[in-house]
Amino acid sequence: MPVAFTGHTPQHQPDLQPVAPGPYVPDPPRALPFPVAESSLCQQAVQTLDLLPGVSAQLVGSSGESDPFLLRHCKFDDYGFLNFHQVRLRNAGGVPWNEKIPVHYLVTDDALCEAASTRGARQYPSPRQELDALVPVEHGQRLLSLFLSHVWPSLPIVSTFIASEEIRSIPVHLMAALYASALPFAKFDDSLSIVYAYQPAPTSQLWRLTLDLVQEEMHRPHLSVLQAGLLYLHRPSETSQEAAVADSPFVWSFVGMMVGLAMTLGLQLECRPMGMPLWERRLRRRLWWAIYSEDKWRALLGGRPPYINEYEWDVTDIDEDDFEAAPSERFILVVKLARIADEIQSSLYSLRAAQRLSSNFAQSLQISRILLRKLQEWFSLVPLSTADGSRSPDLPSSVHFAYLLLEVFVFRALLRPMVPNKPPPRLIDESEEIPLFPDFTVDDYLAQIIGDESITGEIPATTVAADDRSMPMVLNAAENSAANILRLISRIDIAEMGSFWYSWCRIGFATVSNFMLLLLVQAPSAEHAIRAKRLVYGWQQALRSRSQGWNMVDLGLVRLNGPLGMGVGNVFYLPSHVQDVLDSVG
Repeated sequence: MPVAFTGHTPQHQPDLQPVAPGPYVPDPPRALPFPVAESSLCQQAVQTLDLLPGVSAQLVGSSGESDPFLLRHCKFDDYGFLNFHQVRLRNAGGVPWNEKIPVHYLVTDDALCEAASTRGARQYPSPRQELDALVPVEHGQRLLSLFLSHVWPSLPIVSTFIASEEIRSIPVHLMAALYASALPFAKFDDSLSIVYAYQPAPTSQLWRLTLDLVQEEMHRPHLSVLQAGLLYLHRPSETSQEAAVADSPFVWSFVGMMVGLAMTLGLQLECRPMGMPLWERRLRRRLWWAIYSEDKWRALLGGRPPYINEYEWDVTDIDEDDFEAAPSERFILVVKLARIADEIQSSLYSLRAAQRLSSNFAQSLQISRILLRKLQEWFSLVPLSTADGSRSPDLPSSVHFAYLLLEVFVFRALLRPMVPNKPPPRLIDESEEIPLFPDFTVDDYLAQIIGDESITGEIPATTVAADDRSMPMVLNAAENSAANILRLISRIDIAEMGSFWYSWCRIGFATVSNFMLLLLVQAPSAEHAIRAKRLVYGWQQALRSRSQGWNMVDLGLVRLNGPLGMGVGNVFYLPSHVQDVLDSVG
């Protein structure tokens, strides 16, 4: 079964190329071919949870009004159901109670959720007709193939079986998201490249349809809604103006909606022992790690506390058994990086950690060494293509960039305690009348308002003891990290720029731009300032050359061009040796 939608339900799990099974028809109540005991040790048939027609299922939480430790005493039928008119309870089945908490789902008729629906007026009689008007079915099949070739290796959130499915059996919200995700790669299809050479691709309309339907279907949660939402989060910027501005607050709020949906569907629970078909368990696990990765990357890049709490999930690590055929090594590597990103956020950038470490270099270094070691261990998992240790072509630049980006975050935290914070400005209540001081000179009055310490004196470049041998090593390593990421982007080719990149990489380029500026502004000596200046202008040149036809770097270029255009000395307080280096030619 390729994706989570009402269509076909496989009766077995084939090894390689599955044969499309027949349509799902709910079986009438019947006796199972095996005896069912009267006691609590009864047997339960394996049955899909997500594809039951006309209903949706949500997890019964451990502290919810329906106590799972009460529900464990219920007399469920042969399929794990207990019916109360239009409300049903479904036992997950197979979960060992002595090791896990009991897992149950509340199964609700869709009709009961209609009153809460947010469906608005549309131009077309139905969403399906609108989708068909935007993308004919014959084009849709080609777009599905493009999705599996270009997007799926990075986001394997649908099953590869989807290529053999009837398109009209797939929910419109998911189909629209799949089409929109694949349209940027239409040039790789001989037929579609001609079609969209003479007419604009309906990318914007498809994304709008996706968002509208996802918001409607949130009241009837299914895996397909989460799939469409995850794809929407990776909607590429369509114009250079859109690419040059930061994410709107809606993006982080939408991430929270998707995390909430995943929790409602119970994806945070280990499902391998549950009484569901193998394809469904595999899909649920991949979806969990996709939303986990999304939460952790965007939390770190956006400076937000993550939605997912480490104490509220127990899914085991993703592995090759979570895929129907060949696993997506790219996705597995990014998920492993997301685990490290979570540790970086919690140990270096959470509110309590940042407050504690911002002036403590020794403790920052102790924590950072552990994190850098984990990054090195991750990199050791990347296969090497030649004996000389060159990077494997199977490691896309987008994944390599993500790895180097985490290095940047570690070194950025190490640079914090090297320079003291400026004293905050005095607050002046504008509603108060400003007193006159006839006996004071103007300078006396300004000193009274602003404070002498804010007028005179230069902020020292570093506060770490001069005999601390770790300081120069950290600075050199930070500069090397910046040089590595500059080298990667300078050597990136057109094929890599045209491949799928996670949308949060756009924020990553802006992060690197600010890191380069930080190395310059805090340079402790003229020698370091010269290196940092070369890095800053080298990074600017790399982004400029790549920005032609690739708007992924536009935000990073804007973040860099702002201070450089105004003059770094006009934007930041600089040590004199840094200003001298900037004023020098060359």
